Amino acid sequence: MYQSSELSKFFWVSMSIAYAFCFSALYTYTTIPEHTLELNNTDQIIITMKLAIVRLVIVAIALLTYPVILFKFFEYAKYFTVALTAWAITIYIDDNFVLLGIIQYPESALISLVQLVHPILIASLLWMSIELIFLTTAKD
Repeated sequence: MYQSSELSKFFWVSMSIAYAFCFSALYTYTTIPEHTLELNNTDQIIITMKLAIVRLVIVAIALLTYPVILFKFFEYAKYFTVALTAWAITIYIDDNFVLLGIIQYPESALISLVQLVHPILIASLLWMSIELIFLTTAKD
């Protein structure tokens, strides 16, 4: 249970960055002003909102369960972190290469900022995954 105290300061900084990103994404996407949505394209709005809701639910669940897994079930933290990292990379690829022409997010400086710093989240999660893998592998 107290193995998490063996994690480096850089792990905790990376975790703080990841949490800050997730909270900013939650705030940004839940406070989208209605006047920024393009009312002429209702299908696009419905698709964008459904996708955002699914992603926000997953982010909220991850934010709530990660500390529990890290402190109570430390041996499973690496699997959970690797899964979150893979999911974040998939979202990034999905947004920038697959859905670029389909999904149109509203014009907002906050949304642009969240999308711009997404690679920083990925780098933080990658470091967390690597450190957890090496720490738990060294214990075995």
